[in-house]
Amino acid sequence: MKRLALPTILLAVGALLSSGCVYKMNIQQGNYLVAESVSQLKEGMTRSQVRFLLGTPMVPDAFDEGRWDYYYFFSSRKFKQPLKRRLTVYFQEDKVQRIENLGVPTQADLAQVEADLKKAIAETKKNRRKPSLWQRMTGRGNAAEPGTSSPSSETPAEAEKKPDPLPPSEPLPAPAGTPSGPT
Repeated sequence: MKRLALPTILLAVGALLSSGCVYKMNIQQGNYLVAESVSQLKEGMTRSQVRFLLGTPMVPDAFDEGRWDYYYFFSSRKFKQPLKRRLTVYFQEDKVQRIENLGVPTQADLAQVEADLKKAIAETKKNRRKPSLWQRMTGRGNAAEPGTSSPSSETPAEAEKKPDPLPPSEPLPAPAGTPSGPT
């Protein structure tokens, strides 16, 4: 009896430990719409132009032929809530009358995200600068933020000569690991 107890306990512990290692696959359903295509969608386009641009809608509406719904659903272990997006195109006399966008990104959204990302990267780099060992030992690094001097020590001429940290005419370089060619 004792000989069976130890293997049974080990088998039960092994089964409990292995039950937490279940793979949950990503689930992707519907029409994945690219921001460039959604940005090109305009009122007055024909049904064939919309179908060429966005593809055939996943679920055609049987009760309303003047409406096309493009649904997208993505579920993953990484997200608590699944990602749900919907683009609805309304037609009148086979021309786009209006567009209802619920969560599908457009080029303007991507441009805003890119601008926000560049700003966050610049702020992070600015905040990473620490005073040198000599500045910390002498106490000179505590008075002002590194890389800047107090306004009283600058003359107005020196303040005018300093360039802006991010000139508006020059774009920031792409972060490391991103493709450099046009997408």
